[in-house]
Amino acid sequence: MIELAKDIGLSDELINKLKTLNSTDIQMLCEHCKSDFKVLKKQDELTRLAVCLSYAKRNTLPRYIEKEISHDIFIDTMSDIKIWYNNKGLKNYDWIENHLNFKLFKIGRLQYQLYKCEDKKLNYDFLPFNFGDNLLYVHIPEGEKLIYKDCYYSLREAKRFFGKYFNEFEYRYYFCESWLLYRENQLFMRPDSNIMQFQLFFDIVYSVPDDKQAIERIFKKRQLIKSRYPESTSLQKSAKEFMLRGGKLGMGIGIIDKVDL
Repeated sequence: MIELAKDIGLSDELINKLKTLNSTDIQMLCEHCKSDFKVLKKQDELTRLAVCLSYAKRNTLPRYIEKEISHDIFIDTMSDIKIWYNNKGLKNYDWIENHLNFKLFKIGRLQYQLYKCEDKKLNYDFLPFNFGDNLLYVHIPEGEKLIYKDCYYSLREAKRFFGKYFNEFEYRYYFCESWLLYRENQLFMRPDSNIMQFQLFFDIVYSVPDDKQAIERIFKKRQLIKSRYPESTSLQKSAKEFMLRGGKLGMGIGIIDKVDL
């Protein structure tokens, strides 16, 4: 656990706190997580962190070794634990469960989730796949710039990676549901911005005016009065001006046919 904590870049202060925990209790919780991660619901944040790290070392890493997947990909994937712990704590342990149970991998800049699409909220009339089809769900982790060439490399490498290590998982489309893909972003973002360049990879099938994710990612929290939103970054300033003019942020649903990569 401590070795992995160092590998993903946790602070010395936090590592010292992890060392004070009872290892027997942590291992017992790890065993319970094999059947249900909801056992972490009543635990404090430090204990959740310790259990996730321990589970990764004891249960996830052997699966990487068995498949002969690069240790670098293991570390990159598990580094999401640090990002979420530092930003919001690990209340979202159900999301980290994907990483720990060999369903999600970080390959270069982007993350990819082995995903059986059973989302009833999607409008399948506009999508080239059906309810229940397999997809590669593309996620964009925080912490790095969204540079076009890095994303291109990641998408190409993902095709190779899943073809080699998960050839039994048949899929046709990469799928992404994100505020980054909202069509109306073009109304307040420069065409050469990283976000608008990222949109070029996708066929944006449709957009919805649900601004929850955009508000969270751009401003961290919602303000009841729009004029109170901060303007510390150029993105915050332009998004705020857009909203003050009556614009609304939202979500875009995008796909990539893997045949095109």
